[in-house]
Amino acid sequence: MKLFILTLWISSLISVHCQSITLNGVWRGTINTCHKKKSFQGCDDDINFSATVPGGVYTDLHRNNIIENNLLGRNDINNRWVGNQSVVYTKNFNVTSDFVKAHKIVLIFYGIDTFASVSLNGHMIGQTSNMFLRYIFNVTDYIREGQNLLQVAFRSAVKEAEDLYNEQKKSYIVPPVCVPKEYNGQCHVNHIRKMQASFSWDWGPAFPSVGIWRDVELVPVNDLLLNDVTTDIRRKKDTWDILVTIFLETTQSKNEELISCDITSTLYVSQSELISNSSEVMLDTSEKYININVSLTVPADAVKNWWPNGYGKQHLYHLITTVTTANGVLRKRIRVGFRTVELVEEPLEKGLSFYFRVNGVPIFAKGSNFIPASVFPELGAKEDTIRHLLLSTKETHMNMLRIWGGGVYESKLFYDLADEYGIMIWQDFMFACAMYPTSDAFLRNVEPEILQNVIRLKNHPSIVLWAGNNENEAALYGNWYGTGSAPIYREDYVKLYVNLLKREVEKLDPVRPFLVSSPGNGAYEETYNYTGVNPYSNLYGDVHYYNYIRNGWDITQYPRTRFCSEYGFQSWPSIYTIITAAETTKDLHVDSDFVKHRQHQPFGNQYMRLLISYNFVIPQNNNSVRDFANYIYLSQINQAVSIKIQTEAYRQAKSEVNSIGEGMTMGALYWQLNDVWQAPSWSSIDIEGRWKMLHYYAKDFFAPIIVTPHLSISNELSIYIVSDRLYTLRNCTVEIRVYNWRSTTPVFAKSFGDIIIESNKAKRIASFWLDEFLVRVGCGSLKSAKRSCIAALSLTDESGSLIAPVNYIYPDALKNADIPVANITMKIEKNHFLPGKLSNYPDFKLVLSTDNIALFVWLEVGNIRGRFSENGFHMFERKKEIIFHAHEGTTIELLRSNIRLVSLSDIYNARGNFDNDYFVRETKNLY
Repeated sequence: MKLFILTLWISSLISVHCQSITLNGVWRGTINTCHKKKSFQGCDDDINFSATVPGGVYTDLHRNNIIENNLLGRNDINNRWVGNQSVVYTKNFNVTSDFVKAHKIVLIFYGIDTFASVSLNGHMIGQTSNMFLRYIFNVTDYIREGQNLLQVAFRSAVKEAEDLYNEQKKSYIVPPVCVPKEYNGQCHVNHIRKMQASFSWDWGPAFPSVGIWRDVELVPVNDLLLNDVTTDIRRKKDTWDILVTIFLETTQSKNEELISCDITSTLYVSQSELISNSSEVMLDTSEKYININVSLTVPADAVKNWWPNGYGKQHLYHLITTVTTANGVLRKRIRVGFRTVELVEEPLEKGLSFYFRVNGVPIFAKGSNFIPASVFPELGAKEDTIRHLLLSTKETHMNMLRIWGGGVYESKLFYDLADEYGIMIWQDFMFACAMYPTSDAFLRNVEPEILQNVIRLKNHPSIVLWAGNNENEAALYGNWYGTGSAPIYREDYVKLYVNLLKREVEKLDPVRPFLVSSPGNGAYEETYNYTGVNPYSNLYGDVHYYNYIRNGWDITQYPRTRFCSEYGFQSWPSIYTIITAAETTKDLHVDSDFVKHRQHQPFGNQYMRLLISYNFVIPQNNNSVRDFANYIYLSQINQAVSIKIQTEAYRQAKSEVNSIGEGMTMGALYWQLNDVWQAPSWSSIDIEGRWKMLHYYAKDFFAPIIVTPHLSISNELSIYIVSDRLYTLRNCTVEIRVYNWRSTTPVFAKSFGDIIIESNKAKRIASFWLDEFLVRVGCGSLKSAKRSCIAALSLTDESGSLIAPVNYIYPDALKNADIPVANITMKIEKNHFLPGKLSNYPDFKLVLSTDNIALFVWLEVGNIRGRFSENGFHMFERKKEIIFHAHEGTTIELLRSNIRLVSLSDIYNARGNFDNDYFVRETKNLY
């Protein structure tokens, strides 16, 4: 072997000789529609349609006008018949005489959903049963020069799941038997390897699709097929050691031929510098699969570290592997980043710590949970959607997303962008909220799923953790599905997640940590064989916390857990988003059948109303569109403030424990980032890409430095400063300003000066009794002071510049306050600096003026794509400037005609310019 450093332009080595034939594009589909007839006797109503690959049956049928828009009205029910049908996809294609001369030809499906029989020119070449697998079929004996016919015959996933459930229950039932009735879903998805949420969830509809949801291609193989290249990167004292593994597939010659092969892996350190290692090996082509290792040693000072968002830059490097034989050259290029990651679980006085340490730095994980970007898998990798969601994550100071275990292993684009934006990925395996079978057939199906997806994803520096499942240990411990004390379910749990998943993942990726379940007790679980102990302990691991009964604005309810990986509250999406799903204007009121149908959480509408009512009087409902818009507005305020307060509680606990050892919280991932349809959910970004108020608030509560209040049950107010910065700040000042409701001039202001903000710490800097303080500063008697005033907190550095978002203290529920009428005027100006800050489209400046305090000022622009620099804000100043960042070409005239503003006082005074005439115009197509 030879190791050398060369100076060479990268462009001279990355030319790729590609001979594969893509089979993406137009196909022909056939589905039977006998469901529409009262009698099935003699029914033979096959409908042909134009299909698209990558694609799926629901989107294909809608494109062909065979079914209506899947996300309109109750069409998740009306189109339910599709999921019960068999569907056949066919494609004619041509190959040349040179192509068929290859020693071996393989057909590769990168994603096929889910149960299918594949045939070529009338010959059966294989079966599929796992949506998460790449299938490679040898078609050498069946392909021919000229025209060929490829057929993929899909069986209903709903019926396959039912058949597998019925077979399993002959031994014992693997629950749940079905989803709650509110989901309007399908049953037994836990018996098949398919996106679990495709059978419905509490935030989404059932669309159990079939189709070729990722690319498909034909590849000629003369000697070898280069399937994958992976890296294991470890830091030594002064070097990075890279173990490159090359996964090869041979022609599997019966003559036991040996072929000479030159293998080179080259890391491009810069445009002009590379580090390379080459070797010559002899390969036995009688073996189907061969793995070759190549080692590289990289001086630590030759590369720069990859950092999470907010901690440094995301340096990425190309690594190119070439495999050269007498018959040609195979190349594969990947990107790598240099970083260390540890899940630190060290003894504390009580329990264990639980936090991520990246490049030696403790990281407070700030972020959300990611569900599939679409309920239709083929749409889940759309570049504009994924880029928008991940950029929205980066822009709000998030540094982690958890890929939830009921969806899919995401696309290359998703992980590439996470690498580029510094978004750490907590990667679940696709098991969620259920018990799962452990038959030999099921485990044989799961094992290659583990292998393929770890190999496919492990090169991404953004992935920092593998986790075995979502809430399945909690379901077992809490008897969610009637498993009781039956030992078989505990045995199945250990068999699947410990004996298979944990074992295989740790072999395939020895560099990253692995968790068996979320929530769970982390390393502590090994002491009790992973089941039988409460997985919601605040002293170990991670916790999911939801409470829909208590006031979400009460900070005292939230647990001081080590790491909260799920928490949240529901809200409705924008009225403009809801309009795209409504069929009549009657749908657009709080108690409509449409609203009830779209709410999948059991008692969800009642919970939402209760939570809003803790802090607001819900206006009388006259079943108008305006009333519904007001209710949506209140739901978004409640969600935003509740999650803000909960997140700040976790950040306050970053550096301290309470008397029973709870605290040292180092992660807050709210549920959930995104949506799959127009419905109430826990998301901060709706299906149309609109930021809810929560997402605007996330930009503040995830800021690198925050000043944040903690109001105890006894009304003691503590003020915390939390910093994620890796440096110390001195001579800082916190100011508290108290306002009564009648003036934008504070009645009192007090400063706490000479504050030292320590690096990467949370610190309480003041405590006092709020009631007495408000009385003393002139807010009235002890009985009335809390409802008469509101307070603002600001934090400045020694130059007087703000270094944290302004925060607010609500001494009492706002429903008890005499909220003033605020008259807000707005002027829109075009920013003459192009391009805009966030895109190539212009920014627009909005100048808002008010004559009184205005709370939760909310701006929307109809169907113009873009976002505001702030939204849902308070106005304690007479004038405020806001920037609208357009995401598409627009004009100042169009913006003026579409922009709408509302504040809290407007909905109680029948004011604001969310006027009825405007909604009549917006809903003119609804009858």
